[in-house]
Amino acid sequence: MKLKFDIQLFSEASTKTEKATRRKRQEARKRGMVAKSREVTSAFALLISVLFLKFAYSSIVEPLQQGSKYFFSNLNYNLEDVRDASRLLSFIITTSLKVILPFCLTIMLVAAIVEWAQSSFLITGQSLKMSFQKINPIEGFKRIFSINSVVELIKSILKVLIIGYTGYSYTQSFAKKLLEMYGMNVLTIVKFSLDSAINLILWMSVMFFGIAVIDFIFQRQQYEKKLMMTKEEVKEEFKQTEGNPQIKSKIRERQRRISLQRMFQQLPKADVVITNPTHYAVALLYEPEKFDAPRVIAKGKDYIALKIKQEAIKHRIEIVENRELARALYNMCEIGDFIPPELYQAVAEVLAYVYSLKNYQKVNIR
Repeated sequence: MKLKFDIQLFSEASTKTEKATRRKRQEARKRGMVAKSREVTSAFALLISVLFLKFAYSSIVEPLQQGSKYFFSNLNYNLEDVRDASRLLSFIITTSLKVILPFCLTIMLVAAIVEWAQSSFLITGQSLKMSFQKINPIEGFKRIFSINSVVELIKSILKVLIIGYTGYSYTQSFAKKLLEMYGMNVLTIVKFSLDSAINLILWMSVMFFGIAVIDFIFQRQQYEKKLMMTKEEVKEEFKQTEGNPQIKSKIRERQRRISLQRMFQQLPKADVVITNPTHYAVALLYEPEKFDAPRVIAKGKDYIALKIKQEAIKHRIEIVENRELARALYNMCEIGDFIPPELYQAVAEVLAYVYSLKNYQKVNIR
């Protein structure tokens, strides 16, 4: 019996040379795929727990001290009596909650915030859904022999080395100081031991942060690598996107805005604006040294026509009311077109009027 392996399953990554598109990233995010590191969450949780123990020491020790005093001063409990047993149980639960609850809630809150921040405040249940890929033996085989497994092994070794080296070094220093405290008050020695343990864990958590930062960078790179696409996938997505009516509508709207911006930029060059007077407006430019016929450099209907007239007034361009000519120019010409020969006579009369008006104004100004 021969086993056949699909080489493409293992060489697929080599064909993915293109960076993920925006759509691919959005789809991955909807599925709960984000770049995050468990080491960052663990490092933050460890650091906050140590800082909590260090700075909220009294809030932990005091309930324990008071509870111990109360417990040892009331040893005459009759556990066969329901009232005594319930009072003792209530006391133990209350004291335990006072000590444990603030600590646990703080750690849970910090871990949740860090996880949430790493995922850019994403809340989704997609990652909890059952997927065939999770139980696919080939995918499992690839995960076992992937770079992630090697990195996880290296991280575990680093953690063991850090804990071992730091613990050994710190224990030697602690033992010397402990010998110097021989004969001191027991509470002082206990407090010193607790402080030393907290400082040891604090120092370890700082070093774990270094691992967490490196791991976060690695996870980010792996995330980008996982999202990479083949050239065929990019082309196919482009076709799907371009075929989407909503996308097409947005593209047309954007093109329309750009076209209007260019049109209004050209408008100040116009020699005349011919209007309907309210529904249509067409701006003409005549450059006899370059072209034989005038050109339409702007045109609009209703609101755009009003804007053209406003811009014409602003730039002191002559506005001529001619209903039939304005409508004909609007229907027969696009922006950038030369006027058709059948409108030469009508446009020539308008331009002659405009030029004579300008000459008259110049003479009067002199």
